[in-house]
Amino acid sequence: MKKVRKIMMLLAAMLVASVLVGCGSFDASGYIKALLDNSYKNDSAAFVEQKVGTKEQAENLYKQGIETALKSLTSQASLSDELQKEFEEVVKDVYKNVKYTVGESTKNDDGSYNVEVKYQKMNVFAPAMENYNTAYQAYLEEMTKKAEEGGETPSEDEINEAVFAMLKDAIKESIGNAEFSDEETTSIQVQLVNKVYTPKEDDVYNLERALFDIDAVAAEEE
Repeated sequence: MKKVRKIMMLLAAMLVASVLVGCGSFDASGYIKALLDNSYKNDSAAFVEQKVGTKEQAENLYKQGIETALKSLTSQASLSDELQKEFEEVVKDVYKNVKYTVGESTKNDDGSYNVEVKYQKMNVFAPAMENYNTAYQAYLEEMTKKAEEGGETPSEDEINEAVFAMLKDAIKESIGNAEFSDEETTSIQVQLVNKVYTPKEDDVYNLERALFDIDAVAAEEE
């Protein structure tokens, strides 16, 4: 399932696209917390308080992030509205269950800031993919046997619906049983570029990879 990995990789792009803010009195820690809370928890309180944007803008950014993840996951499949909605809820659940704490910031000589972020990696995709692969193989064997016996086989759309439902169910089940690794610490640099503060893209991406067991599904890209 090559699309699975993209669901998390696109979070970095979503965050970076959501962080522009004007100059002036600047709370780097509050700024990063506002971005993370809005992007993952759908909590716009700090986003509005830090004047990153309005509540409406925060809601739109969160919605766009969800839609982007869904499109990356199901872009080549024709799924029912019901399954699309169920996938949306699963993605939201993955987001809101991440664990992080934004710490203090340190200002650098060049005007940038380093913001400390403590986190616990959420191990959700490794067990999800294991369960999905088991369900997929069982389904494949069932369809193969039916075809060999001359039975009526489902259409491509019906197969897509069934396969993606398996993936959705596997992730949903994994969220409920997710385990978290011991707490670790990383940092995000907030750079001042053309009088606009924005977090360093690599740091945002690295935090994203630290929040989820993305590497567990890397093989699915191959």
